[in-house]
Amino acid sequence: MMVSSSDVKSRIQIGPKKKLAFVCSGGATKAGAFHLGVALALQEQGFSFYSGMVSSIGKVRPPHPMEISCYVGSSAGSIISSYLAAGYSLDNIFNSFLDRTPSKADLETFTPKVLPRLTYQKMFRLRPSIGKEQIGQLKKLKQTVFDLLNGNWDAILHFKWLKMSGFFSTGGIEQYMREDVLPSNRFQDYLADLFIVATQLNHSRKVVFGKYSYEPPPHDLTCQYNNDAGIADACAASVALPVIFSPHLIKNAKNQPTHYIDGEVRETLSTHVAVDAGADLILASYTHQPYHLPLGSSDSLMDYGLPAIVIQSIYLLIEQKINNHIYKRQSHRNAIDAVSQYCKSQNLSEENRHRICQILEAQLNHRMDVDTIYIHPDPADAQLFFGEHFSLSPKKMTEIVKSGFRAAIETLRQYDFADREQKHAIGMTRVSS
Repeated sequence: MMVSSSDVKSRIQIGPKKKLAFVCSGGATKAGAFHLGVALALQEQGFSFYSGMVSSIGKVRPPHPMEISCYVGSSAGSIISSYLAAGYSLDNIFNSFLDRTPSKADLETFTPKVLPRLTYQKMFRLRPSIGKEQIGQLKKLKQTVFDLLNGNWDAILHFKWLKMSGFFSTGGIEQYMREDVLPSNRFQDYLADLFIVATQLNHSRKVVFGKYSYEPPPHDLTCQYNNDAGIADACAASVALPVIFSPHLIKNAKNQPTHYIDGEVRETLSTHVAVDAGADLILASYTHQPYHLPLGSSDSLMDYGLPAIVIQSIYLLIEQKINNHIYKRQSHRNAIDAVSQYCKSQNLSEENRHRICQILEAQLNHRMDVDTIYIHPDPADAQLFFGEHFSLSPKKMTEIVKSGFRAAIETLRQYDFADREQKHAIGMTRVSS
């Protein structure tokens, strides 16, 4: 179905844009597959992915107008962002997700090599000390039960099994990225700007790992840029979801240890990182979409038990944070635009009008030249909502890739991209195969 001009919410002209960014949120392997589907849709709409290594010889090729050259990843999004920055094609990544043996033709075209598959063994590596921590607690279990039966509920808080830092280590993910995936573990060796977001455990601070080290942004003094860590360590820190994974330890250039947890804890979408890096078109992909049951349905998420209720509750909290962020940005844009229109109505000189708008942009920390496209699942996509977060099943991951592709196509059709219908048909055929 063709979309008429009246159905289009906004038209963003790509030509004037100087730097494009792809921001990928977390959500375990489900989010990783969704982001891949989104990336496939972007590719079908004419976007490409700037990647590869910095050459010691020769001039660096600048990105093309439709080429994404900045990647911001948090949690699972850090893995996908690293794949893209390293130069793995979408077909190569998809092949890895499906655990498909590449053809001879693929072996010749896949760069920098055939992407190895992330396995459960590497994703869930038991912490070496977990056995020692818990074996001595069995002797104390009897006393704890006795205290609880006598009304001393504080006893459970002092039982040390609750004090363990997590069931699994992200060390396997660090090793996988460092040994199996990355041509280089240094952010500085890549052409694209790659940023990986984590949260500092012992401080109210978000840390952005990358090739640069900025001063804290004036709009968020709790955000710190860090260029001390390698990409593999940054990914392991960013995916360290509390309870499931133990905080990941990284030592800085001064050999000082710092523990990090999941990059989504403080903020779901770190679009400001792309803005700080100079991006003026941001494509933000996230999966934290609450489920909307069909109108008139007699069903309820109550029927699906505690997991569905907890996930829906978390998604509702996250959705509100994202909506507040979007509303705040739109309010700033409307305010600046209203002042600009007033200056015009009062016949103020263009120089003064432009200067006043510049002052407002600086004070509100809002760049009028930046556009953000938010891509998330269809609220009625039950298959995605109820899908397993940590599944590596090729069949299930394929379905999630399709969901990401469909969601992105539906969002991108609101904007002024050429050959939309033809590319959608071609893209769905590729994903289905």
